[in-house]
Amino acid sequence: MTFVKSRFALPSILVTLALSACLGNSGNSTAPPTGARAYAGDGAISLTWNVESGVEYWVFYAQDPALSTLNWTTLAGAGALVNAGMPSILCNLINNPSPTPLYQEIYFTVDGRTGTSPGGSGSPLVGTSPRPAGGGPTAPWIAGTTIPTGLTGLGYGAIYPCGYAGRPPSGLYVAVGPGGAVFYSLLAPIVAGPLAAAQGNTPMTWTAGNVPPGFNQNLVGVASISGIPNPAAPVYTFVAVGQSGTILRSTDGQNWQQVTGVPTNSNLNAVAATGYNFIAVGDGGVVLIGTPDGLTWSASAAAAAASSNTLNAIHCVGASCVAVGTSGTTLWSSQAGADWTLYTNGTNNWIGIAYGNKDANADVVVCQTCNPLTVTINNQYINTWVVVDAQGDYAYTQTVGGWINGNLPIASSITAIDYTTRFVALDGTGNAYASESGNSWQAVGASGVASPTAMVSNGQGFVAVGATGTNASSF
Repeated sequence: MTFVKSRFALPSILVTLALSACLGNSGNSTAPPTGARAYAGDGAISLTWNVESGVEYWVFYAQDPALSTLNWTTLAGAGALVNAGMPSILCNLINNPSPTPLYQEIYFTVDGRTGTSPGGSGSPLVGTSPRPAGGGPTAPWIAGTTIPTGLTGLGYGAIYPCGYAGRPPSGLYVAVGPGGAVFYSLLAPIVAGPLAAAQGNTPMTWTAGNVPPGFNQNLVGVASISGIPNPAAPVYTFVAVGQSGTILRSTDGQNWQQVTGVPTNSNLNAVAATGYNFIAVGDGGVVLIGTPDGLTWSASAAAAAASSNTLNAIHCVGASCVAVGTSGTTLWSSQAGADWTLYTNGTNNWIGIAYGNKDANADVVVCQTCNPLTVTINNQYINTWVVVDAQGDYAYTQTVGGWINGNLPIASSITAIDYTTRFVALDGTGNAYASESGNSWQAVGASGVASPTAMVSNGQGFVAVGATGTNASSF
């Protein structure tokens, strides 16, 4: 017997009742739609088909190639999407990376009707398996249009999450660099998966932002606080930081103003958003706390008391934040920057920090002594922080300050790290490395980004930028 954990479902009884209620009502069954196609993403699958005006479509899915519109309630991992929009997407799925699939493929069929009639026969089955983003043969890096200047920082502002309006997550990326460079790019994918034109999407394109006249300070980090998902009028605030205490802010990612009254002249090296406020870190251990609108900043006395070592990076999850820097410095806050505790980890000059929680990749647990043999899927919340330096060293922990050290299998420096359903790190030549747990890393291919400087995740994939203006995405 095989037990498969399903992480998506519409209760079959509700759909069965809906089907029953339709019997004998007005309207007609229609011929099955043509052109159905499934697209694999990271923890997600999108489905598209050819739409006819006036037809209502229902999507049926299951982890069984025997799927039909009549037997779906009896199959493993089954569900249905009523009055489905095109495209339709299933989110929060279990990844099944090739070439050794551990989790059954998900199959789809679509039928149509008008009025309140029951649907007609289903379309020919299509199927695929979700897979992790960040490199590999099924999740390639796709080059974006080259930006005409080098970049040193990258941030993301969410417009809506996976599944909102039946689509993959959408948002605005902002990249910053030397001499006041600011560029933005809207990511609004039609389907999950690689950004390839043949699959309904195009490579990312970038547009120069508007900074104050004469502004030419070097910028190195950017972050965003997003509001309620609103595709028509996104609500977010971006903050960019850099040289000599410089801070810019924007409410659209395009038009920027310089913030005055910043209480430091030290270089600011990174910025993060907690959901409640912004936190910027920099040289000499400076930590600044910014209001949600990005306009008012104050120095953190708690951070100053904890350490004076330069801080290079910061990452926040809710109110929990970790800032890292030179001489093994790791500063921890559990109150959105109101408190800081120093946990020194070796003498490494840490330059990057990431946090991972849900490992949605298929790990099989086989009970060889069971009769009959059983196979289960093991997904877990890993609650792990990973920190990296420029020499290929890393450390990971699930507890505050409890670092375990290791070495990445690379020959050049690590320049960026982030997480979707696995950690992905880029080295100085643009090669990508992945780890589900924060330990035990493997090479997953080249990103194509020359001298990468920053990478950010939107939860379903990665975007990376480099010192020469090259950039790429993997979804």
